[in-house]
Order: sequence, then structure tokens, then C-alpha cells
Amino acid sequence: MPKGRSFDEIVADIERLIRVWTAKPELALAGLTRQDVSTKLADFKTKRAAVEDLRSQLTAAVNDLNKEATELVDIGNRGRSAGRGQFGPDSTEYEQLGGKRSSDRKPPKRKGGSGTPKS
Repeated sequence: MPKGRSFDEIVADIERLIRVWTAKPELALAGLTRQDVSTKLADFKTKRAAVEDLRSQLTAAVNDLNKEATELVDIGNRGRSAGRGQFGPDSTEYEQLGGKRSSDRKPPKRKGGSGTPKS
């Protein structure tokens, strides 16, 4: 997109130009006719609509992909939970499913007090 100008601003600007040019046909732009500009504007609008359609399709496809990824994550979690329930939390099978064996976990550290004993 041109710096500092939205597509809507560009379209409005060219539509104003075409309206003035239609009212005052003596307006001249070197190498361009009013029909050339009208055709370019129509092509721009068509391409812009196509891009918006593609964006909508992309958004839908990304949403579908994210939904499927979430479903697969849920299945993986269920599988780990099932492995933990069937083989135990310290089993090789649970570890093979991506779980952390209970014997591999570090014991929790105690938080220290204020550092000075009360008397």
C-alpha cells in the first residue's frame, strides 16, 4: 500500500478526479484518457475484492488448522493421561508418551523464611 494512503482514500481520490473530468472534459493528463483511468480504477477494485476474498479464505483456513491442532493436542494429553493411568506415573511407557516420570522429578524446594530466627 502506498505510504500514508489507504486504498479507500486512493479510490475516493480517483473517483473525484473522474467526476471532475466528466464535468470538464478539457482536463488533460499527458498519456491518459478518462477511460484509461476509469479502466485502471475498475481493475484495481476487482483485484482488491479478489485479495479480500483470499484473505477471508486464509483466515478460515488458519482457524480450521488451529482447531485441528487443538484437537490433536487434546488427544496427545488424553493419551499421556491414559498411559499414566494404565502403566503408572513412573513407567517407561508414560515417559515414551512424553510424560515426566515421577522418579525424574526434583523434590520441591522449601522457601526460606525471613532469614533471622525469632527469639
